[in-house]
Amino acid sequence: MPLFKRPRFSRADAGRRAEILARRYLLAHGYAIEQTNARFPVGEIDVVARDGATLCFVEVRSASSTQWGGAVGSITDRKRQRLIRAAEWFLERTPFAGEIRFDVVAIQWQPAGLPSIELLKAAFDASR
Repeated sequence: MPLFKRPRFSRADAGRRAEILARRYLLAHGYAIEQTNARFPVGEIDVVARDGATLCFVEVRSASSTQWGGAVGSITDRKRQRLIRAAEWFLERTPFAGEIRFDVVAIQWQPAGLPSIELLKAAFDASR
């Protein structure tokens, strides 16, 4: 029997932890966070941030398994479309004349040790 057993946490807890890690990661990489969990009738944006002059809509994904593509593989076409529609709602209410981008922070929970974090800048665009 192992001396230390990794604590298990619920899916909701994993999501909250992933969002906290993602915000810290973004701040450490020079992003300025403007809003988190922006909810609209068409969907939610996990993080709205600026990377220099670029407004970024950031999706946070986490996974404990790589069996079906891991955190990155969990971004479906349907999810992309919901993010794009939510970004459109955001921009209708908060006009922005500069460049926008859709980024993803992918967090892969490891069986032991620290999670791996990957930032995918311009992970997709609004035309797809």
